[in-house]
Amino acid sequence: MSLSETYRYDQFSLLGAGQGAVLKQGNHRHTEIYPDRLTVKEQPTSLSFDEYSEQALAIAKEIREKIRIPVWVLQQSQIRFLVPFEEAVTPLMKERIFSVPDEALQVFERPILGMCLRLEFPPTTEKPSQMQLRVEPYFRPNEEKMLYLELTSRFLQPTPNNEEISLRDQEAYAFIREKACSFLETCFAAQD
Repeated sequence: MSLSETYRYDQFSLLGAGQGAVLKQGNHRHTEIYPDRLTVKEQPTSLSFDEYSEQALAIAKEIREKIRIPVWVLQQSQIRFLVPFEEAVTPLMKERIFSVPDEALQVFERPILGMCLRLEFPPTTEKPSQMQLRVEPYFRPNEEKMLYLELTSRFLQPTPNNEEISLRDQEAYAFIREKACSFLETCFAAQD
């Protein structure tokens, strides 16, 4: 396959007994090829979302052609964002999203490192995708002013169309950029 040349993968390994193969570049980029699915993982790099989407589509097209996959049965994507704030995120979440009084948290007899919100969006007739949004502080030392967002999208409708993969990724990206960020702006708006 030309994937290792085109997309800078420098490691190739076969999985046992016809289970598939893995192409990797370091610990942050890899494509996993299985008989029943394809996983393209791109951790934060210098790629824009559009560049990533274009790359993932090209990889899917090549693998589909080589392995002769007639239909993409399921598509799942995960998009992660870090959103900077001017103040620590955990107290903001405690106050503006959860409205938890200090007295209620004292029962734990220890400090709270973070609070997390998970929203589940089931498929509907109009929006047949399933989405899960996680919102939490970025749990790294000296990063208390960063909010971590993760959107997991599952597109449950089979498609024979490669371009549909890219359109679905764009739908998920728009969901987190527009809807999730708008929701957070409303939640974290300065209160009088």
